[in-house]
Amino acid sequence: MLRKRAAVAALMLVSVAVAGCTGENPGKPSPSSGSAPSSDSSAAPEDPNVPKVANPLDASAYVGDACKLLPAAAAAELGFTEPGEPRSESSNPSCGWFIRGKGETLQIILGSGNREKGAGGLAGMYKAKESGQLRFLEPGPEVDGYPTVYYGIQDRRARGNCDLAVGVADDLTINTLAAGYGDEQNSCGTARKLASAMIKTLKGA
Repeated sequence: MLRKRAAVAALMLVSVAVAGCTGENPGKPSPSSGSAPSSDSSAAPEDPNVPKVANPLDASAYVGDACKLLPAAAAAELGFTEPGEPRSESSNPSCGWFIRGKGETLQIILGSGNREKGAGGLAGMYKAKESGQLRFLEPGPEVDGYPTVYYGIQDRRARGNCDLAVGVADDLTINTLAAGYGDEQNSCGTARKLASAMIKTLKGA
């Protein structure tokens, strides 16, 4: 039952991510992110309120398997000993982690599909908020020097479900979810730890 609820939550998150998030190439910091173009001719003028990414990361190596963004050792530090389960419900690859018999779940969504559609990066999420595809979006704290936003169809943090998008390039986000943690402090703290582990993977640390 818990797994089923997590799957439903994952589907909802992926649909939101498609509307306004990003994630694509992995590797080391690089001015370009590798496989997909970083701009689109139909893109709107830049929003000065959207934070820029000073040191872009290339996530292209993880498009085929988003689970590799969280190595087993890093997952174990967060309390998850079972391998991640890849998801492919949308053009944005994702991976989920579960604890048998408990409600806690983690998820990573790599927004490569959004980037290909010209809707990537934190700019894409701000546009999704403006268009009503996202009803909640709030700037979050930087994680290892990378800008973030909390987002969702609604703000679920007080219920222990935290959705965090990390801008790893100006046209690419990787989103982390921590669900079932009881309150905002634990859920968002875990989402930020997950984001930090993912960034270390991309940097090859």
